[in-house]
Amino acid sequence: MTTAVEITGDVLRWARERADISIERLAKAVNTKPDKILAWERETEYPNYRQAQKAASALSVPLGYLVLREPPEILMPIADFRTLPGKENIEISTNLQEVLDDALRKRDWYAEWRKEERIAPFEFIGRFSLESDPNDIIQNMRQTLEIPPDFAASMTAWDEHLRKLIQKVESAGILVLQSGIVGNNTRRKLSIEEFRGFALANEFAPLIFINSVDFTAPRIFTLVHELVHLWTGTSGISNPEITADQKEFQKVESFCNHIAAEFLVAKSAFIRRWDKYRDAVDNAQNLAKYFRVSAQVILRRSYELELIPRNEFIQAFQDVLQASKPTKKGRGGSFYNNLFTRNSRRFTTELVFAVSGGRITYVEAARLLNTSPAKVSNLMDRIH
Repeated sequence: MTTAVEITGDVLRWARERADISIERLAKAVNTKPDKILAWERETEYPNYRQAQKAASALSVPLGYLVLREPPEILMPIADFRTLPGKENIEISTNLQEVLDDALRKRDWYAEWRKEERIAPFEFIGRFSLESDPNDIIQNMRQTLEIPPDFAASMTAWDEHLRKLIQKVESAGILVLQSGIVGNNTRRKLSIEEFRGFALANEFAPLIFINSVDFTAPRIFTLVHELVHLWTGTSGISNPEITADQKEFQKVESFCNHIAAEFLVAKSAFIRRWDKYRDAVDNAQNLAKYFRVSAQVILRRSYELELIPRNEFIQAFQDVLQASKPTKKGRGGSFYNNLFTRNSRRFTTELVFAVSGGRITYVEAARLLNTSPAKVSNLMDRIH
C-alpha cells in the first residue's frame, strides 16, 4: 500500500491561490480528479507521495511546505513600492518570487566578478536621496548615461528609443533584464497588474528588471523610473504608471515618477513644442511621437506645467486611454536575441568571458542564463 502524505489543507489552498492555479488545473497536473484536490484541501483524504510531489512541483513550492501546520511567511528581500496606503504587505506571486530570486543570483555573481577584477564600485548608486533636488539628480543621470535632453528627437520609433536607452544604461555598467516569462518557461507569463519592474541598487552590480509583457512606451517610462531608484539607493518592486491622480502613490514612487517624466520630457523642450492652438488630445498624441513616450506622460506634464486646467486634463486623459490601445506585436524572434534581452547583454557577455577564461563552468553559466551548456558554447561566436 502506498503511504499517504498528511499535507495541510490550508497550506495546499494557500499555495494554489498564491500560484493562481484553479482546482481543475492542479488536478490535471497531478493526474487526478478535482474532487480529490478538494478532499485534500478539506483533509478528508491525503495524496500519496508521488501525487504530493507533483502538486508541489505544479505549485512551485518545496514539498516540505505542504506538511507545515500553517502557510510559511515569505520574506521580501527588497522593498515593495507597489502597495497603496492601507494595502501594505500584499504577498507576491510565485512567478514574481522566482524572477526576483533569479535576478538576485545574477546580481550576486556580477558583484563578485567585479570585486575579483578589482573594479571600483559605481559612485552614482545611492548618490542622492528623496530629499535631493530633482534637477541635480537629472543632471547627474544625463552626465553618467550620456543621454542629452533631445535624445529621442532623432528616433524613428518607440522600439528604437527603448533599445538605445538600454544600450546607454548598460554601457554605464547597469544590467537591464527584460522578460515576460519565468526563466525560459513560456507557460509562466508575468503580469503587469502585479508589477512592471524592479531595481536592485547594488554599488557593484546595479540591476533593473522590466516586465516585457507591457507595451513599449510604458517600458521606456519604467526603465527611467527604475534608474531613479538606483540613483536614490532605493531597491524595490514597482508598478509605475501615469494616472489622472498621483496622490495615492507612495512618496518614493511619486518622486521617481516626477523625475522620470522630466528626464524623458524636458520642461524647456516641452513648452517650446506645446501648441496652444491645438486641443490637449491632439497635443498629447503629436508630442508623444516627438518625445517617444506615451500620450499619458505628455498629458501629465502639460497639467503639471499648468498648460491645461484640471478638468481638461481629466477629460483628455480618459480620451487618450480609450484611444491608446496598441496592438501587441508577435513575440518569438531569434533565440539568442531573446536570451540576451532576458539576461542582459552586458551580464551575458561578462559571463561568457568568465567561461572562456575558466573562471566558471559551462554548467554554472547555463544555470545563471536559464539555458543549456550547449547554448552557452554557441554564445561564444555571437558576442560582439
